[in-house]
Amino acid sequence: MKSFIKTILTLFFSVLRDKIKKHNVIIFSGMDNYSYNGNSRYLYEHLSREHKYDVYWYTKSNQVKNHLALNKFKFLSLSNPFKLIITALRAKIVINDGDSYFNIFKICDSRDTYKISLFHGYGPKTTIAAKGDDNARALRINRINKFDYINYTSPFLVNNISKTIFGIPSHKAKILGFPKNDNFFNKDVINKKIYDKSFCKDLFANFTRDSKVILYTPTWRPYKYILPLLDLSGFNVDDFDNFLNKNNLFFVYSVHSARKPTELLGNTDRIKLINKFYPLYDTNAMMLESDILLNDYATTSVEFSILDRPQVFCMPDYDKYCKRKGFIEDYKNTIPGKSAESYDGLINIFKEILENSENYTSSFNNQRKNLLEKYYNLENYNSIDNCSKFLSNIINGDVGK
Repeated sequence: MKSFIKTILTLFFSVLRDKIKKHNVIIFSGMDNYSYNGNSRYLYEHLSREHKYDVYWYTKSNQVKNHLALNKFKFLSLSNPFKLIITALRAKIVINDGDSYFNIFKICDSRDTYKISLFHGYGPKTTIAAKGDDNARALRINRINKFDYINYTSPFLVNNISKTIFGIPSHKAKILGFPKNDNFFNKDVINKKIYDKSFCKDLFANFTRDSKVILYTPTWRPYKYILPLLDLSGFNVDDFDNFLNKNNLFFVYSVHSARKPTELLGNTDRIKLINKFYPLYDTNAMMLESDILLNDYATTSVEFSILDRPQVFCMPDYDKYCKRKGFIEDYKNTIPGKSAESYDGLINIFKEILENSENYTSSFNNQRKNLLEKYYNLENYNSIDNCSKFLSNIINGDVGK
C-alpha cells in the first residue's frame, strides 16, 4: 500500500514540480540522512549565518535536529511532511556530498532545480566501482550525471578523471575546492585545535594535555572484509591497548558507511569507534586534533597532507584491493608514509614517529607534494567563498544548465 501511494504521489509531483516558481531556497543533505558533516555541513553553516538565502538541512536524526534547532539553523525532516514538500517544490538548488541528492517524490528532478555535488574526497582510489562490475559502474555513472554540476579540487582531476572515470561533460565540472578543508589553511584554527583537542577530551576520561591522538580512517572494500588492522599479521588488541597506554596515545577510528567491516575493534579506555551514536562527528575536525593518521586507501590521506603531519598505512589486503577495485596510479608510490607489513612493523613505525615526527614527515615531502599537486590544488584555501560565489551566480541567473 505504501509503495502504491508513493508511486501516485511521485506521478502527481512530476507534473506539479515544473509549474511551481523556484525561490532562493537551497536544500543541503549529507552522505546519509543521519550524519551531519562534510562539505555540505561547512557550506550550509556559512550560508545560514549569512542569511542571504533560505537555507535548509535535510535529516532523519533527532540529535542533528536538536543541534540545528539549538543553533537556530533551519532544517527539514519527515516529522513535518507538509513543510518538507512545499520547500522542495520551491527549491532553486539542492546540494549533496556524494552521488545522490535530496529528492522526495522526485520533486527536485524539476528542470528548474539545480543539483550540485560538492563531493567528499578524491585520491588515487577515485574509481567508480569494482573491476568487472559493469552494472555497478553504470549505476554510479548514471547517478553522478544526474547532477548539473560536480565539484573538483584540481585541474588534474577534471582533465584525467571527470570525463574518463565519471563520464561527466566538461561544462558540468567545477573546481571549487572543499569547504571542509578551509580550516586546514588557517594557522589560528590549526594551533587551537591541536592544543585544545576538545573532542578527544570529551571522548576519553583520562585524556591529558600531553596525550597524542592516532586517527584511523579505513575505507570500504567491494568485498567482505574485517577491519584491516585486525588482519595485520601478529595483531593483538591487548598488546596494542598496552602500547597506547604506555605512550599516552589514544586511538579514534570510524568506518565507511558504504560497506562496513564484519569485525571491529572493541572500545577501551584508549580506543573508541565513532559510529551512529556520534551523528555530529566530523572527520575533518578530528583531523585537526590528530597527531598521526593511520590510513589505507581512503582519500583522507590527501586532505591530511595539507596539515603536513605523519601518516602510516595499513594495507594487508593490498593485492586483493588492487585487483578488485584498482587505482588511478601506482598507489604504493604515492603514499606519504610507511606501510606496515605486520603488527610489529606498525608499532616500530609509531615509535619512530614518537621519537622524531618532523624527521619522519619530512622524509615523505616529495610524495606529499605530488599527492597534493594532483588531487588538491592548494590555491583552493577559501573554498567556501568559491562555492558561495558560484551559488550566487546561479541564483542571479548568470549560470545556466
